[in-house]
Amino acid sequence: MSSKHIKSQHGVGLIEVLVALLLIAIGILGFSALQLRAMDAANEAADRTFAINIARDLSERMRANKSGFNQYKTSINANKVNETGCVGITSAYTPSCNAEKMADFDASEINKKATANGHVVRIDACRGSTLSCVYVAWGDTDIKTSIDQCVSTSGSYVANAQCLVMESY
Repeated sequence: MSSKHIKSQHGVGLIEVLVALLLIAIGILGFSALQLRAMDAANEAADRTFAINIARDLSERMRANKSGFNQYKTSINANKVNETGCVGITSAYTPSCNAEKMADFDASEINKKATANGHVVRIDACRGSTLSCVYVAWGDTDIKTSIDQCVSTSGSYVANAQCLVMESY
């Protein structure tokens, strides 16, 4: 080989290494973005699972205390907390409370759990149905006064809303 040919190759190896490093860096950035998206999806799944459990718990409590339904709606929507339960038994071995007190206590328990995890619970009429629904929202979706950020007037979900709707009663 001639010395002219060797001299024209100076620096080519360094450029190849730099190009390879650039490609590796782009791959790592893509993987990092994918990892962040996966973490967001896992957090969203955890929020949905919690919302399902809260809505199911409230629905089961309302089914067990059907005569207190109106009080459940009032207490949940007013975000009541720290209500005392039915304590003690009368001399006739009957509970010393009524359906409304039990509904207040149940609503307090549900609201405490929901608030502790950044969720809001509301009971309202189901849109497009004659039933009542349990609405659970989290993140940027606000249902404290109205369910409009969760469900449209036609009954379909609002795009990008972070909420769950469960027909209940």
